[in-house]
Amino acid sequence: MKFIVLSDTHRYNNNAEFVIEKYIDDIKGVIHLGDMVDDAKHLKYKHPHLEFHFISGNNDFDFTVPYEKKLTINGKKILITHGHRQRVNMGTVTISYWASENMADAVLFGHTHTPVCIFDAGVYIFNPGSISFPRGIDRPTFGFMDINDDGRISFEVYKIEENGEVLKIGAV
Repeated sequence: MKFIVLSDTHRYNNNAEFVIEKYIDDIKGVIHLGDMVDDAKHLKYKHPHLEFHFISGNNDFDFTVPYEKKLTINGKKILITHGHRQRVNMGTVTISYWASENMADAVLFGHTHTPVCIFDAGVYIFNPGSISFPRGIDRPTFGFMDINDDGRISFEVYKIEENGEVLKIGAV
């Protein structure tokens, strides 16, 4: 099962819509990691046949949408959060510990607008960066999470070039 992973659209959906349309035949769904819930709802409305998972971020004010969710996909436990409550601006130690406490196989977060793609202490730690306002990298970024039927998890980070070309910049 392959999912596009997005974060920090901040009311700018053009790039998100571009990658969903580009990969629509290859994905089961979309995971939006906050900042802006309304963007995730809009994308879900435009693509009702796709599975959508989303959470609130620090700039969201829809208190009906939680800040964190636990997903089970192909038998793997996946935590999704925006990351501001796990202080990801200070690094990945706290979010890694939180994932371990919850016996997660992977934790996905946003907030920093900077991609992270690592495997640490038995947990995948993944941030797709920002599809709209990247930091620490020159172009918008997004990712893929793939969980095969055999339970193998993989993550990839891509950037969108000015000419629309999509280039892989990291994987684990």
